[in-house]
Amino acid sequence: MKTILVVDDEYALVEALVELLQEEGYRAVSAANGLDALDRLQKEKPDLILTDNMMPIADGKEFIRGVRALDEYRNTPLVMMSSSPKQVALAAGSGREIEVSAFLAKPFMVEDLLDLVERLIGKADEGTGRQVRH
Repeated sequence: MKTILVVDDEYALVEALVELLQEEGYRAVSAANGLDALDRLQKEKPDLILTDNMMPIADGKEFIRGVRALDEYRNTPLVMMSSSPKQVALAAGSGREIEVSAFLAKPFMVEDLLDLVERLIGKADEGTGRQVRH
């Protein structure tokens, strides 16, 4: 089963993303900040990481630099999420420094997130089909 690590300090968003990803057939785990997420990488081997940018303790950029410093995660797809278009633009301008696979501006459409996840790591399982949402 493909595992996705969701890193964000907004508890309600994390819970919603974890539930959504699990409904789609992925295994989803979470962390509340970059430092917790780096610790979580010692126990989990995610196929994809979704991280917020603005978080306490260790922000998204610090976390991403920490992830990319680890040989086993150097090529793991990593998506930065941000509610601030300015932050997304700044991060996009320094893509070489933080090495992300994609940016996702908050708020985002569920379908956009799921399409991005599928593009980066494929479907959860062969038998898992996307549910229709109304």
